[in-house]
Amino acid sequence: MTWHAMQHLSRSSFLIASLALAVTGCTVTPNMWPFRDNERTSYPTPAMRTDAIREFAARSNGLDTPEQQEIASQLARQIQVEPDPLVRGTIVETLARFNTPLASQVMVAGLHDADPIVRRKCCHGLGERGDPSAIEPLSRALREDDQMDVRVAATEALGRIPSPEALKALTAALEDRDPALQFAAVQSVKQISGQDFGGDVRAYLQYAQCENPSIAKPPTSVAERLRGMTPF
Repeated sequence: MTWHAMQHLSRSSFLIASLALAVTGCTVTPNMWPFRDNERTSYPTPAMRTDAIREFAARSNGLDTPEQQEIASQLARQIQVEPDPLVRGTIVETLARFNTPLASQVMVAGLHDADPIVRRKCCHGLGERGDPSAIEPLSRALREDDQMDVRVAATEALGRIPSPEALKALTAALEDRDPALQFAAVQSVKQISGQDFGGDVRAYLQYAQCENPSIAKPPTSVAERLRGMTPF
């Protein structure tokens, strides 16, 4: 087995294991998902699955209610068996609209998906939520992901979480030699702090490393962010 295949298998295994733990104990309303298990032998096309998933987005209300939890649970179960990365990405986009703990858990687990498109969408979704608990996994994606686009997405997502911890996490991008990553980090520092040091990357780095950096705006609640999100 090649290293690429091993890496693909490792990411997929991690994602499935993480989601299996996340959905344990969840109650799911029968037939909420439009495709019954016994129909998987004649699997609907990716376009059909995508359309069905997007219908759930309109049912999001930004609240953590039993109905919203059940929808998130169905989507979490579906992403475990979904072979198409574009459909998995649609699941992530839809889950990002639900203000439930499981939705966040799926997106964190999705940072280890085999496909970089899915990982980017997870970064974006976590950034939109603005939840400080996402700083650590986003920081890890920024430092360790093997795709630059994903690292940039993680950097941009950190810029949407107004906290000193997010600023400190951005130092890894500011210290990187890649200009695209540095640029994204500069924009994120500006967004969090409201400070503008022109094109001096070192000034942004020093600011991110300081003990008591100022934050430009107070955190917005997750529910308010989700209600303001535009669907697809």
